[in-house]
Amino acid sequence: MSILYWLKFFPFAKAQYERPIIKEISGPYFSKLWANNWRFVDSIFLFNAPWANPVMGFDGCGRTVGGKQPRPINILAGDLERVFGGASDGWDLDFFYENTWYFVGPWFTGPQASLRASSLLVSASRDSEFIESNIFHPRVFEEAIANYLDKTYGYDRSGKKPHYRGPLNWRVLPISSSLQAVVCDIHQIHNGSRENPSVSRLVFFPVSKHQFVRVLFDFGGTSIHDEIRAKPLFALCDSIIDSMHLKVGKSTQAQWDQVKATCPDMSLTESFGELPWPLIKEKPNKKPKERDITPSDEAKRMPFKP
Repeated sequence: MSILYWLKFFPFAKAQYERPIIKEISGPYFSKLWANNWRFVDSIFLFNAPWANPVMGFDGCGRTVGGKQPRPINILAGDLERVFGGASDGWDLDFFYENTWYFVGPWFTGPQASLRASSLLVSASRDSEFIESNIFHPRVFEEAIANYLDKTYGYDRSGKKPHYRGPLNWRVLPISSSLQAVVCDIHQIHNGSRENPSVSRLVFFPVSKHQFVRVLFDFGGTSIHDEIRAKPLFALCDSIIDSMHLKVGKSTQAQWDQVKATCPDMSLTESFGELPWPLIKEKPNKKPKERDITPSDEAKRMPFKP
């Protein structure tokens, strides 16, 4: 590696009046992976990710990092930031983590791509169909994921054309010897972008009888066909996901064991087909249409003329 590599990809952007042709990008600037941990009661979720740094610059060329880190407390008992909208019908959504990693071009050509990660604690609300179920049960967990995805993406459409496809590339992630996670992709396909979608990658894992965590990786609209920009973004995303590990605490393990006593096969489905959104069809309007109640034999009136 060149001794000037640190300067070649220094996170500073100078004003650009023409979009330069970029043949390589690099990021994040601090590439060393650091341990992160989140606590859920007596379970610890760990993953490795680099530090995030802003891109300095003038005339709006720079970028800031509006990150959010959970305090070192039990997230299930913490005072989290409630999120409204999206899948809030049947689910309570609490935001607790966000980070962004920038990739820059050489010699101060500025940010060329970004990877943003955000996390929600998803809890069954009092009126949810899942409040009487146990999300540690593998089939219930899969149904909960499908329901969350449907509420979040399934009803965004133009006429009969959906804005999203998913889940795609479903796979099971062995984050512990008992509790497992699911990884899948969502493709944003509206406005004719089915062949060139914007992609989000999601990770789900259960943390209590009625709660699971959703981690979302957003690639900032980078085209999946732009190999120069997309390849390092997906490589960083996958390295973070592959480092995920859950140290299951005794009380959490006891709840999982209780389900296993009635469900010997606790494995998750290895493949999961694309959902025909929306899953729950909208109910037709029961309000009767207006109709003409004028008797058919009533003489037609001449229009009034002043």
